[in-house]
Amino acid sequence: MSDHFTGGVIRRIATLATAGFVALSGAALFAPSASADDLERTPREVIEQIEAQSWPNYSIENPGPSVDIRFALSFLNDLGYITPDPGEEFTEDVEATIVEFDSEEGLNDDSTLESQTWIKIRNLHFPNEAASYQLGDRGWAVVGIKAILNEKFGAELDDSSGLYDEDTQAAVEAAQEELGIGVDGAFGWLSYKGVVTYQAEEGADASADDAAVVEPPAEDAEETESERAYH
Repeated sequence: MSDHFTGGVIRRIATLATAGFVALSGAALFAPSASADDLERTPREVIEQIEAQSWPNYSIENPGPSVDIRFALSFLNDLGYITPDPGEEFTEDVEATIVEFDSEEGLNDDSTLESQTWIKIRNLHFPNEAASYQLGDRGWAVVGIKAILNEKFGAELDDSSGLYDEDTQAAVEAAQEELGIGVDGAFGWLSYKGVVTYQAEEGADASADDAAVVEPPAEDAEETESERAYH
């Protein structure tokens, strides 16, 4: 386990206690499982398509609003980089949070929510293919998951609650089906990138990272076990 991830878990426990959430997400991250996102039944073409999508960029110059920003801030809250009430605009306070995170994690300090930050957040939350958020988990990350599913996939979840309930599981399943991911209702590393890059959001830096909808492959597409490339 990396020092970054160990520190993130410690930060998360303290953060969730302060925020009033029960820190159960760690149980999902370390639970023995073949994989999240049912990768055995996700065609390689879909994995490659999703991984090839560009991450959206947000900054003071490109401030949104976008649910992507709220999603990222919610995941950062779970890592101890606190925004009390995450919103959808890239403000100076958001910039300060991104700068702090990038500095702590040894990333280039460019004051922008872009690929290196998205990837680091993903790898800290999902250190392996089995790591996921799933039924019964609680935390800020679940709030972010609900918010992005509501905005991009038409779910009607209570995004004021950090509980990953049956409705959340069903909404994740619907999003996975839309993205062409093997449906299991567990939100893992592939679902993370899939929902962030699912569609272009107003305010994203169109010159760098417009996101495209991932089309499901043909029914006869070859299904093989994925080989995750860690960044």
